[in-house]
Amino acid sequence: MSGYLPARGSLRIGDAERDRAVEQLSDHFVAGRLTQDEFEERSDQATKARYADEVDLLFADLPELEASQPGRRGPQRRGHPSPLMFLIPVLMIGLVASAVILAAPWLLWMLFWVAMLSGPARHHRWQQGGRRG
Repeated sequence: MSGYLPARGSLRIGDAERDRAVEQLSDHFVAGRLTQDEFEERSDQATKARYADEVDLLFADLPELEASQPGRRGPQRRGHPSPLMFLIPVLMIGLVASAVILAAPWLLWMLFWVAMLSGPARHHRWQQGGRRG
């Protein structure tokens, strides 16, 4: 039984630590620090690892990810939605309105003539100094 015990001070790891190790190896692979074969071999060792020391050995010759990727951060939530999110409801209303108008062209012509006939008359009256009663 003593053959199965790790060196003194080693801690057992769980699935979360193994998954994190494979994710970090993947980041190193994407950055070009590992070949396909090295990535597959180390990932296999990471999924079979039982102790933290075994995982640490996989990264012994690799730089720290935080130091090599200063601008990279984990997923973050923004405080405010993007301006596009405010525009989407307006666009949807315009889409529905145009679908209704285009499906009923008589409504479009009616609105056109109402605007044409009422617009210049109002504009002319306001230029003369007010409304006539």
